[in-house]
Amino acid sequence: MRGYLLSLSPDRLLNRFFKNAGIQPKDSVYGGWEHEGLSGHTLGHYLSACSMMYASSGDERFRDRVNYIVGQLAICQKARGTGYVGAIPNEDSIFYRLKRGEIKSGGFDLNGGWSPWYTVHKVMAGLVDAYLYCDNKEALEIVKGMADWTGDIVGGLTDEQRLKMLHCEFGGMNDVLANIYAITGEEKYLHLSYKFYDDFVMQPLAEGKADPIAGKHSNTNIPKAIGSARQYELTAAAGDGMIARRFWEIMVHDHTYVTGGDGNYEYLGAPDKLNDALSDNTTETCCAYNMLKLTGHLFCQEPLGSLMDFYERALYNDVLASQNPKDAMMLYFEPLRTGGKKQYSDSFNTFTCCVGSGMEDHAKYTEDIYFEGGGWKPLYQSFYSFCAELAGEEGDPDAADELSRKG
Repeated sequence: MRGYLLSLSPDRLLNRFFKNAGIQPKDSVYGGWEHEGLSGHTLGHYLSACSMMYASSGDERFRDRVNYIVGQLAICQKARGTGYVGAIPNEDSIFYRLKRGEIKSGGFDLNGGWSPWYTVHKVMAGLVDAYLYCDNKEALEIVKGMADWTGDIVGGLTDEQRLKMLHCEFGGMNDVLANIYAITGEEKYLHLSYKFYDDFVMQPLAEGKADPIAGKHSNTNIPKAIGSARQYELTAAAGDGMIARRFWEIMVHDHTYVTGGDGNYEYLGAPDKLNDALSDNTTETCCAYNMLKLTGHLFCQEPLGSLMDFYERALYNDVLASQNPKDAMMLYFEPLRTGGKKQYSDSFNTFTCCVGSGMEDHAKYTEDIYFEGGGWKPLYQSFYSFCAELAGEEGDPDAADELSRKG
């Protein structure tokens, strides 16, 4: 993975960032999705991957790349003068109309753009990781500028307009804004994170209603739960915790294959009907990437073995299986149809969402392998629950205290 990351040209990934800022690019744009409407998303993932690879390996070449890219983005941001920096085709028109309340939105279309908030999130998340793992303080200033610009765009929308906007995939905008609040302590970013709260998946989950994700696009919705998990850690708001936990329970118990992946042709079917959904286009890799993120958050909140059992299953059978060990190329889908064949990405002409998330997947195997408790009580409570279950199985519930003391 280190070899592949180092083979990529930062200037080619920066091509449209420069163009959109009115600056002459230093190199040509890559192919695949980087040449299309999701242009810019790969740079965000690349920033995260290089930051994590530096943290994992100590290889200074990755920190140098992070620092170079951040410096170039600072030049683009200054040239634009709005706080925003991006590479999305027609982005100024898309967001200008959005700010005015002119919204045409569908599953992957917002004012004619391909999931623009999704791409914005990837860039912002990359900048946050550059700050966290490479101590690049300029990255924090850039991402704060992008967050302030986000507030300017969505701050004046009515609830009706805001919810209409959220019918288009918006990635983990709630998550990254909550993280910026955690870093800066500025509550405006926490309040802004709740602008990316919808009434059609998140609210039913918060209220404990029946499965609201069946039939939905998997990778659109998992990041919503990740954001809620992060908000819960920062606020202890019960509704946020319910969204994260209930989403995980429904996804893992009703929509997940034995490999730990989920989705067929990117969508979730009816609960517990997975035998009817085995094809060449099962288990989009991005979904496993995001479910591991969600599981890590939930384990920090309550360290249950069942969470890490799932984590291990998805990591070994989906994430590890998604990369070609010969050349580091990655899968979009892992086929579960009998006789299905893996189709790996091309080094410089694919750049799908799963190539981007895959860059991170294979740079962070050291993540979530070790935890240190902040106090005895949560761990003790989990252990006591285990003892109570064990005692109950033996027919003597009163033995729980004795088992706990012996533990």
